[in-house]
Amino acid sequence: MTNDARIAHVLRRLGLGAGDFELAQYRPLGVEGTIDRLLNYEKVDEGFAVSPWELCFEPDNAMFYTEVPRMLSWWCLRLLLTKRPFQEKLTLFWHDHFAVSGAKVEFGPMMLGYLETLRRRGSGDFPTLLEAVAKEPAMLFFLDTTASVKGQPNENFARELFELFTLGIGHYTEADIREAARCFTGWGIRYLVFEQGGEKLQEVAKECLANGTPMTPFAFSPDLHDDGEKTVLGLKGRHTGEDVLRIAARHPQTARHLTRKLWEFFAYPDPEPALIDRLARGFAENGLRIKPLIRKFVESDEFWSERCVRRQIKSPVDFTVAIFRQLGAADLIRGLRPANAKPTTPLVKPMRDAAGAVGGLMFQQGMLLLYPPDVGGWNWGPAWISAESMAHRIRSADLIFGIGTNDHPVAAILMSQIGKPRDSAELVDGLLRRFDAEIPVAKRKLLVEACDKAGGAGALAKADTAATLFASVCRLLFAAPEFHLG
Repeated sequence: MTNDARIAHVLRRLGLGAGDFELAQYRPLGVEGTIDRLLNYEKVDEGFAVSPWELCFEPDNAMFYTEVPRMLSWWCLRLLLTKRPFQEKLTLFWHDHFAVSGAKVEFGPMMLGYLETLRRRGSGDFPTLLEAVAKEPAMLFFLDTTASVKGQPNENFARELFELFTLGIGHYTEADIREAARCFTGWGIRYLVFEQGGEKLQEVAKECLANGTPMTPFAFSPDLHDDGEKTVLGLKGRHTGEDVLRIAARHPQTARHLTRKLWEFFAYPDPEPALIDRLARGFAENGLRIKPLIRKFVESDEFWSERCVRRQIKSPVDFTVAIFRQLGAADLIRGLRPANAKPTTPLVKPMRDAAGAVGGLMFQQGMLLLYPPDVGGWNWGPAWISAESMAHRIRSADLIFGIGTNDHPVAAILMSQIGKPRDSAELVDGLLRRFDAEIPVAKRKLLVEACDKAGGAGALAKADTAATLFASVCRLLFAAPEFHLG
């Protein structure tokens, strides 16, 4: 593999897509420098100043709106604009792993707190992340821990803690679940924003925003907690919820379960048992620290093997966000936000529209961020590809380039970037590089023919004809099975 091919592979797996625009930024760093920049994102200016609250206010309206879809739009915008793609990719993994849905939680600020915990803690050590997520009000509410009291423990969180979040199926008993559930009794939420009554909600919510005060913080009620002796995973004692989290996190099977799941997300499914054994052993010895584990992934021969490179089926995020980022429009979109904008300043419409377009296209393909289908998260890999989702992916070319409208901003951006190709073949090659596409010669020929029919290089003279050309070529490109492997 060439250096460019290796950098592109890293960008696809640890980032949010490759292509000419991304490669131009990372090529000077080389392969190792690219890996370091992605993993050590704390040293990188994120390039994203938009507060989530800017989507909670509307022009000419003093109301503060709290719907979860506003947080979804904010995350879509962040995915589109961030200069820390690995941080967002890892946040996506943890959102799927610790799945919580706005369909039940409904309160946007609560979902935002959960999302920010995943983002802040996601690359550190797993025990710290696990406790932080377990105490997030969104998780407490979603898995009914708030209804768990002494004498009537609710088992939902304890069950998912063992089955999904740590050990995996087959490594715990029903008795472990019952005993662990007792340990989490008394855990709950204080609804500060609602405590002064519904008529005060707007006033209190805005005060919380101004002061940086959580609207729904974690609360513990000792009188509701069962402080008796319990036996969890073979360990007897007067365990608290925190004790159970530590016991589960440090269980030998947890390292294996997490290593396998992270590998399948960043590399390929059904990894070799010996590979997981080796990686999990180092993961456990290193205090279950996430970032060093991911570095071990990219240092392994298997990560660079034919089984891995361009063999992962693109999720809706990998497909949609990558296309928008490959267009290199981030700086233009950032410039739309006034420099003096405050958290209470309503976000400008073009930025809202960009976020809505990204979120909408992903939803058509079966992924609505912050709304996983169940506590197990989404099904990945082949599950992303169906006749319906492929039809939406192909049609997304028309939506991206504004076919059927009089507005073609994406086409205008691409026109300025693609230069002055001499003919359709050169134009198509430019698009293939732009979208990080690797397709067979016969299919490239079909793209060139479609380009010719749409006016060839001459169609780049005007935005409307260029939009028609780009959409015509991209429909065929998006229909190619190879394009959906990254």
